[in-house]
Amino acid sequence: MRHRHLDIPGDCYSPAAIHSILERGGASDIKALLRALHDDPFSETAMAAERVAKESEVYGYPALILKCLGEWRRHYERSGGQADDSDIGKA
Repeated sequence: MRHRHLDIPGDCYSPAAIHSILERGGASDIKALLRALHDDPFSETAMAAERVAKESEVYGYPALILKCLGEWRRHYERSGGQADDSDIGKA
């Protein structure tokens, strides 16, 4: 994926890429980011997304990211490391 001037290899998002998506990304960009966070809520991408979301002044998506990460992490821990069966990003 390429977002503005940033190349995003697979599901590995840098803090700059996440910031760019929050500031100027479309629905498909947010959906791809959420899919990556859902797949591994403890990844480097998830840690970067959490930091960026906490510092962001953008309305809406940062709060959604923080809420989703919290829920997915709790589910992951309760289920012994099994991802849930949600279909985020598959449509």
